[in-house]
Amino acid sequence: MKLSFTTLGCPDWSLQEIVENASRMGFDGVEFRGIQDEMDISKLPEFTRDLEKTKKMLSKHKIAVSGIAISARFAVIDREEKEKHFEETRRNLKLAAQLNARVVRVFGGHIPEGYTIKKIIPFLAKNLRQMGDEAQDYGVTLALETHDDWTNSMIVSQVMEEVNHPHVGVLWDLHHPFRFNHEPPEETYANLSPYVVSVHVKDSILEDKGQARYVLPGEGDVPIRKMLEMLIKGGYKGYVTFEWEKRRHNDLPEPEIAFPRFVEKMQEWFG
Repeated sequence: MKLSFTTLGCPDWSLQEIVENASRMGFDGVEFRGIQDEMDISKLPEFTRDLEKTKKMLSKHKIAVSGIAISARFAVIDREEKEKHFEETRRNLKLAAQLNARVVRVFGGHIPEGYTIKKIIPFLAKNLRQMGDEAQDYGVTLALETHDDWTNSMIVSQVMEEVNHPHVGVLWDLHHPFRFNHEPPEETYANLSPYVVSVHVKDSILEDKGQARYVLPGEGDVPIRKMLEMLIKGGYKGYVTFEWEKRRHNDLPEPEIAFPRFVEKMQEWFG
């Protein structure tokens, strides 16, 4: 099992701190989702002017780039808005290829006003297919995350069937279909397993008012272990990425606590 974390969980760390801590804590890779004040790493000098220096640092510490997670949304109609998301995707596809990262995570986003899921799926599928062609040129795969209005695994599987592209897959956020759609792990796995190219792990509990509160891995009731066991048994070879949402929830424990806990839990469960 290859372990990584998203930089969403360490918003105050510099690139050097990210790489050094990943190595020290026992991770195999890092999924970049912003560094400090910049969410789009393709705009940072560390990944433009100083890219070769960054690659040497990663190599020195034996840390791979498990993926790049971007803000681009694909369930869009407006041509100008779509092009903005496409341009962000293109920059990061190129960067992913330069970093030997095989996955770029994208969102479906919220359903545009006046549309239903059924009406927007053809547009989402067309947009993913178009950028999938460009991803294929780079040897990279676009991964649509189970997020926003796209947490129903049956609907996501329908999208993938319509896209039908070898370089477009799914990032299964283990938390969202279970927590927000109340899906049994077996159902989600059955719907998504043919398409899963990346995985996000996080745990939570439901508070009295029915709101989810993130907790350290193993302290909640998300059946993470069962989900990962199904994936591994089914032949999944990608990264298992810890998504600690510290950037959005500052009250969460620091990454110095949470990241090692994730590694310990994975070792406890899987050896």
